[in-house]
Amino acid sequence: MKLHKLFTSLTLFSFLNVGTLYATNGDQMIATGTKSMGMGGVSIAMPFGAESGLANPALITYVKESEISGSATLFFPNIETKTKRILSSKSGKYQKSDSTFYLMPSVQYATHLGGAAYAGLGVWGVAGMGVDFSGSGDPLLFGMKDDLMIMHIAAPLALRQGGLRVGIAPILQVGMLDIEMMGSKIIDKDWEANPGAVIGLAYDFDNGLILGAKYRTPISMNYSMERGNDFALQQPGEFGIGFSYNVGPHTLAFDYKLIQWGSAVGYGDMGWSDQSVYAVGYQYRSDDWTFRLGYNYGKSPINTGSAQALEDYFNLLGFPATSKEHYTIGGTYSIDKSLTLDLAAVYSPRVTTQGNLVGRSGGATVNEFITNRHAEFSLSAQLNYTF
Repeated sequence: MKLHKLFTSLTLFSFLNVGTLYATNGDQMIATGTKSMGMGGVSIAMPFGAESGLANPALITYVKESEISGSATLFFPNIETKTKRILSSKSGKYQKSDSTFYLMPSVQYATHLGGAAYAGLGVWGVAGMGVDFSGSGDPLLFGMKDDLMIMHIAAPLALRQGGLRVGIAPILQVGMLDIEMMGSKIIDKDWEANPGAVIGLAYDFDNGLILGAKYRTPISMNYSMERGNDFALQQPGEFGIGFSYNVGPHTLAFDYKLIQWGSAVGYGDMGWSDQSVYAVGYQYRSDDWTFRLGYNYGKSPINTGSAQALEDYFNLLGFPATSKEHYTIGGTYSIDKSLTLDLAAVYSPRVTTQGNLVGRSGGATVNEFITNRHAEFSLSAQLNYTF
């Protein structure tokens, strides 16, 4: 067994049977921590303790001593798809994907090493999607069943000098891909691991205003297909800027991210476009509890109704990354001086998207339509212990 695959198996032992995540901003979670989740995904200039180690490693410099956090997210996606042949007067019925519930844990740690230095370690679920139409009676859904799961194991390091904070988080990206069509395995739960990094900056003006910026490198993955070839699927690079402003118990934060799907191998080949994501969040803090609200918007990177009709069809069938809006609410309760509990809920309202498949087969014209309905709801809980 290759060394990196052995490391992957040992590190993710407790994660192997929890299922995949689900598409939000493309196939990426809107946030990688429960506090951030409750504020619409803002994380570039909003310090959240140990959970900030991946979103912007510069922000772990706000950890006073040491902090460890553990979280679990329950995902409830609702995917329904129907097809129609143009020569048929009848439209097929919506078929519901059997992938309706997922559990995803994460854990992270950050500490003040002394002086200007800070460090951390964590495992975060960052991306994924999946559908299961293997039991569908619609032959045009081809019995599609797939799972994509991406996790990041990262060790953030950060320095603080006056108001300036600089951080870098080397990443080991671990991914699993499983694709089945018409009862045949195309990719059979292949695991892959490759390196990357996140670089972050923040500047605290000491008047309530914090500015932040980040860049995450693209990370290439090559999954082994049953026919012996590799399927390249590169998680995209990402730029982001943000700010947070605090006045008394009130904090307002905003993030802008550019996710570079269009230049990512695999996604770009399937017609995905770069995605601009906007997030805004509000926080009210008291002595024993904190309340959060947020909103996140990112136009789907999937292009439908274009000349790349076969790709439209496959995207909506197996990779329906069509969510646009996310409404979030959350909060924190202080159990004691060292232990706090975070809660968050995210609702993404239903989006209906149509694509088409146009071509020729055996001299006959093929013209089929596929319509996808996609909604999401999730609940997250996180315990934080400072020492």
